[in-house]
Amino acid sequence: MATSKRREEGIHHLQSEMDRILLELTGAHRVYGCATCAFRPNADVYFAKSDNAIVVKLELAGVDPKEVQLEAKDRTIRIWGIREERTRSDKVYQQMEIAYGTFQRELRVPVDVNLEQAKAGYEAGFLIITLPIVEREARKIPIVQKAGADQPPAKRTQESDPEATELPDEVDDDR
Repeated sequence: MATSKRREEGIHHLQSEMDRILLELTGAHRVYGCATCAFRPNADVYFAKSDNAIVVKLELAGVDPKEVQLEAKDRTIRIWGIREERTRSDKVYQQMEIAYGTFQRELRVPVDVNLEQAKAGYEAGFLIITLPIVEREARKIPIVQKAGADQPPAKRTQESDPEATELPDEVDDDR
């Protein structure tokens, strides 16, 4: 089961990387996973040592924070929303590079995080999500001895086992 989950995570990562490369090579705004999305905001995911947390930072300039939705489950963070253009009839564009409309990002974090203590804030055009890392204490695992295992192994001799080779009582460990 763990292998299946790792394989699924690997496929998801490969798909995300292929989407990213396609977007970079073609400049396309529509990528697999959100065919109706107008743009795909850039994201940074990093470990903040001082907070012992994973931080997800999304570039959302011009997006009203009230128009952003955030959902987290296990190690997956999903962010979606809309950047609306405030249209005016007196605009005649010479150049238009800013994408408006819906967006969506689905990001996987590399470790287990505490979703109950997650925080999100919007500052200077960036959505910053802080996800504290789940701290797990080391656990002692008792060693259970099988029945009859407290007896030392029987000495094998040439008589009881013809393939056995008797070793001398003194063995030179410096070989």
